[in-house]
Amino acid sequence: MRWTESDLRFIVETVATRRRDHDHIIALVRDKDDLLEPMLDDPRLAERLLSEQEAFLRVSPRLMFAVLLRRVRRDLQQRGFVLEVDERGKRLPVFQAGDVRALLEEPTTRDYLVEMLCSFVRTNTAVLYWRDARGWRKRKISDINLDDMVALCHWVEPEFRGRIYKRIGDIALFLTGIYPDHAGVLVHRPRTFTRAERTIADYERDGKRFYALAARQPEPPWTTAVFEQLAERFTLARHALNTLSDTYLKPLRSHYFAPPAGGETAG
Repeated sequence: MRWTESDLRFIVETVATRRRDHDHIIALVRDKDDLLEPMLDDPRLAERLLSEQEAFLRVSPRLMFAVLLRRVRRDLQQRGFVLEVDERGKRLPVFQAGDVRALLEEPTTRDYLVEMLCSFVRTNTAVLYWRDARGWRKRKISDINLDDMVALCHWVEPEFRGRIYKRIGDIALFLTGIYPDHAGVLVHRPRTFTRAERTIADYERDGKRFYALAARQPEPPWTTAVFEQLAERFTLARHALNTLSDTYLKPLRSHYFAPPAGGETAG
């Protein structure tokens, strides 16, 4: 991961409290993951982020998510359960805290979740044009809309599909993890489809399927092992993000993410 200068200063000022030569320490730890990793695990980082409102203005989303996911991992050492969100938005205890914590103990998977969350801080739309027997047609495409990304799979060359498979898996994980209360609302399906309800189970099925497809690509857009793990342990990853969202991100979600408004909408 790459940290901003503000991130590095925040880390060093928070962790190296007995030192005053912060500029020197920043120069020493910059781009040195072996030195930064134990500093990111320091509980004082999460405590400062959570206690100082202006702290969130100083750090990048990447540092915030990295620190808070580590905080979730520590929290689960003291808990025997996580809360499962059912289709009506009700929280039910599920005794899988140890399995979720084990997932977050794996650095590559944890880093993937951080990068995935960062990818939704700013989303993109585009208008695609194509010609068929009826003439020129167009469709607005959003990279936070699962239906749009599935449709895009059919239009791009095979060598570009791996990144779209990844994005579809990410959308399913992000919506059910960070916005589980919105995951069962009405969605507008394109063209010949009618309005229908996509449930959390539907998202989970799609997420597993497309992560598995991403893992089978000749040149996957991340490590094959991570995609295989997310395909097999999607529910645990969702529980990790549910815990992160409910415990720490709820008051911040509108600042970092554009909330789903009435569900997904396809252009």
